Amino acid sequence: MASNETSTAQSPSSETPPSPSDVASGQTSKQPSWAARVIGFTGGGRWLVYLSMALSTLSSVCSFVPFVAIYLVVADVIAVYPNFATLDTARIMGFGWMAIAGVVGNIGIYLAALLCAHSAAFDAEYRLKLQITEHLARIPLGKLESLGSGRIGKIMDESVGAIEGFLAHSLPDMAAAFTAPVAIIVLLFIFDWRFGLAAVACVVAAFAVEAAGFSNKAITEKMQRHLVNQELMTNATVEYVRGMPVVKTFGQTAESFNRLSNAVRAYTDLALDVALFWQSLMPAFTAIINNAYLFVLPVGIVLGTGLEGPDFRTFALDFIFYLLFVPSIAGALNKMMYISEDSMIITAHLSRIDEVLGIDPLPVPRKTEARVPERFDVELDDVCFSYDAADKVDASRRRGDSAGTFALDHVSLTVPAGTTLAVVGPSGAGKSTVASLIARFWDVDAGAVRIGGVDVRAMSPDDLMGCMSLVFQSVHLFRTSLFENIRMARPNATREEVIEAARAAQADGFIRALPQGYDTVYGSKGVHLSGGEAQRVSIARAILADRPIVVLDEATAFSDPENEHLIQLAFERLMAGKTVIMIAHRLSTVIGADQIAVVEDGRVVERGKHEEMLAANGIYARMWARYAQALSWGIGPNASNDKEVA
Repeated sequence: MASNETSTAQSPSSETPPSPSDVASGQTSKQPSWAARVIGFTGGGRWLVYLSMALSTLSSVCSFVPFVAIYLVVADVIAVYPNFATLDTARIMGFGWMAIAGVVGNIGIYLAALLCAHSAAFDAEYRLKLQITEHLARIPLGKLESLGSGRIGKIMDESVGAIEGFLAHSLPDMAAAFTAPVAIIVLLFIFDWRFGLAAVACVVAAFAVEAAGFSNKAITEKMQRHLVNQELMTNATVEYVRGMPVVKTFGQTAESFNRLSNAVRAYTDLALDVALFWQSLMPAFTAIINNAYLFVLPVGIVLGTGLEGPDFRTFALDFIFYLLFVPSIAGALNKMMYISEDSMIITAHLSRIDEVLGIDPLPVPRKTEARVPERFDVELDDVCFSYDAADKVDASRRRGDSAGTFALDHVSLTVPAGTTLAVVGPSGAGKSTVASLIARFWDVDAGAVRIGGVDVRAMSPDDLMGCMSLVFQSVHLFRTSLFENIRMARPNATREEVIEAARAAQADGFIRALPQGYDTVYGSKGVHLSGGEAQRVSIARAILADRPIVVLDEATAFSDPENEHLIQLAFERLMAGKTVIMIAHRLSTVIGADQIAVVEDGRVVERGKHEEMLAANGIYARMWARYAQALSWGIGPNASNDKEVA
């Protein structure tokens, strides 16, 4: 069985932190904290992260040195008051240089911390984007399409960018944010514990307000949904822009485009909920921490009443110090507040990344176990497949006469090497699913797909794609020269071989007519191709690849008659001597096929050659009659539009 022939990639070593895909798929017994996961993205560069945190901590300590210097200056001034002539100016200058050293140390060490953090963050961003990209290449193609380009774009740009920003800025600040309160508490209680308690009361009040916000599970859930709605709105916007010609044709507006308007409305509602939730808490938090001296001032008035002489001087020194020092609490608490907010945001972004990395890739065999076919016949053996995950569980127990949502239901087909199989049927019958399973864009739920007797699940992806050329109705051309667009099928091909492939694909003529010929960059300066022209470039790729199996998925569905004729000529060259599986939209393209399979409701209901199936007077014969009648339709007084469809 295929399950015995394949295996998943080996798990990472114990020294490597679990990836989001491991966590999302439940491969770890205990999920690490979000901070550990973010640091884990840096790989071997995590020492830079730890160094940046250590430097940021040291920078935070340096930021309090000027306050100590000011205290010592004030102490010396009060000690000689009012006889300032006895003031030791050299000692005062020393304290001044001490304050300057603290400021320079704070700034310089913090810049060094940011340098280390940015180096690690940029590397992590590169590694994570590469990891996501490689993972997207391994997941089923249908899963990739369901994610949507807008959603993937937001994850690659915003979510990965948020990870980079957190590593570069927030993580060093986090170290400083947790160091600063410790230093503040030490300084608050080292001079006068009564003023220290008053300042701590300010901190407690501010934290109580902050905790009221960040401990609210409802708002945390809404902030996560806020990111999801951003993705949905982006996808809907992309779809709306791409469909603008249709929208304008029917006189519609963005508001009447339900998916977009609903996505914008949902995003707006959540954004308002989040903003309104914080409208009272944030001003209260800011007012408390920015006015910490109001907690100290009443205590100072009470304690200073009735004091005289040396006692008053000592009290005045401490009182002045605390009035100067407590405003620094605002900076420390602001950092902690933003770190708390960043942690909520980064957790939501991690969940978005997990949604991609958590998609199970198609399992591949180990290199030592991968098998390579020696011949190139294609076989579908009792294949069942459903796009509905709920049906996959019962795939092996299904019978051909049972009902369900299977795209293919116990389908068996054999295509001998060097022959052509044409698959026809109504829309939604399962034709394109046949092509997708042969190319292993999905894995079958039951049965097997074999090439040369080898299960495609037992082949390496490179070997599988190396024996197959794929031409689909939807063609993607890259923003590079047409020469490079064709040569990507075989990167070591010479220019003459590329031109010969284009000539065989009936594409040489229109390519030479372009401004720079084969060197014309597709998509630049308004250079675009018609659907038929783009299709012929795609066929040129397949001809240049020259692989023994060719899969054509409704490749002429959108071609006009002239282009279809040219594409058919190109197909003749492409298909010569190859094993061909042709998913046909127009019945005129299947007449010469070695065998034709009619698929209906996921099952093969008829099979044979064109003449045999016409003689059988079954489903194919009725389809052919409708097709022939459609060809006779026309516009005008003599048109035969009133003929009844068989």
